[in-house]
Amino acid sequence: MLATQLSAYTQTPNILSADYRHAGVASRIQLTGHTHQALPDMAERGYSEHWNALNKYGEERWDEVFACAYEVRQGFAALLEDEAENIALASSVHDLVVRFLSALPLLQRPRIVTTDAEHPSVARQLLRLSEQHIELVMVPAVPAETLIERLAAALDDKTAALCMSSVNFVSGHLALELDTLMPHCQKLGVELFVDAYLSINVQHFSLADYNLQQAFVAGGGAKYCQLGGGNCFMHVPPGRNFRPIVTGWFGCFDPLLDNPASTPLAYADDASRFSGSSNDALCHFRARHVFSYFRQRGLNVDLLHDINDHQKAVLEREFTRCDLDDKLITLSTDIEYFGGFLSFKSPCSQRLCEKMRDRGVHTDYRKHWLRMGPAPYLCDEQLSDGILALEESVKELAQEL
Repeated sequence: MLATQLSAYTQTPNILSADYRHAGVASRIQLTGHTHQALPDMAERGYSEHWNALNKYGEERWDEVFACAYEVRQGFAALLEDEAENIALASSVHDLVVRFLSALPLLQRPRIVTTDAEHPSVARQLLRLSEQHIELVMVPAVPAETLIERLAAALDDKTAALCMSSVNFVSGHLALELDTLMPHCQKLGVELFVDAYLSINVQHFSLADYNLQQAFVAGGGAKYCQLGGGNCFMHVPPGRNFRPIVTGWFGCFDPLLDNPASTPLAYADDASRFSGSSNDALCHFRARHVFSYFRQRGLNVDLLHDINDHQKAVLEREFTRCDLDDKLITLSTDIEYFGGFLSFKSPCSQRLCEKMRDRGVHTDYRKHWLRMGPAPYLCDEQLSDGILALEESVKELAQEL
């Protein structure tokens, strides 16, 4: 158990950095925590366990494989204050979106509402559906403060689903008043799908607090959960008889004892009905050790939220101190309206990102947005050095223009 005082995570080196020696987090300034975070060294144990299960146990591996997957379901459920039985797993959010879409009555309700700022995992699939006679209504994601109101107004009795994100994946802006959306959907019989990837394990995201128990809520582990790729989940509303058309043999009651292809086609009673089929289980072996690491270190969501809020405040304070030319770069919104990372508006976002990388500071960009996302193993000095690199880059760019 590590300290629960915030000061322990601000000092140089950060108290957590010793647990990430392989990633070398103490010697690198990685401000891309919204797209990828380092895995703790403990995760490496999952590789040998998976190797044994795959190669030594042979056909007897299934008990271990399914037990491991259930631990991962428990881990994600805890972050949502949910039950493991309500959690379906997949290798990507896209896999889960496809299964979700396949359970919708699109012939009777051929209309889907979304925003114009969804992650391509969702957006590309919806755009392809719109080429197949599904009406796709794309509501502008900006301004964020009125997004929920405008989404609700776009619904009607021909709408099968509303697909949106808790945090804008490009700008990092929060979807404000998300807890008010579900009643509008239920009134018209619309299924709600929320991409919460950028909220999980960095903000307190209780399904009950956001009134999302009867929504489909998806996310994954490669970012704030530090699980690496292949670990994605979807909360499935309990007590509903969904029959996804895209269904693998894991979607029945017991895929080893029952005949998954027997007719009439049977589905599991819980969220497993949205499960897929055979997969490489390495990601789950790795993930259970990371979930265990967070528990052992006392890194609960409340503490991680506090660390993230402090880190964003450090970045904002140091940026304001620089007093840079607002024609070249500005903070895109007030700090309290961001999720886990900050975004800056700049017509030169790509060039600034490249100049910062030349200085050893990793950020990323989308169109005219320069994005900076901290991680809990970074110290305040690294954050300040990151903004110093930004200041130098902006001033260098100003001389070139």
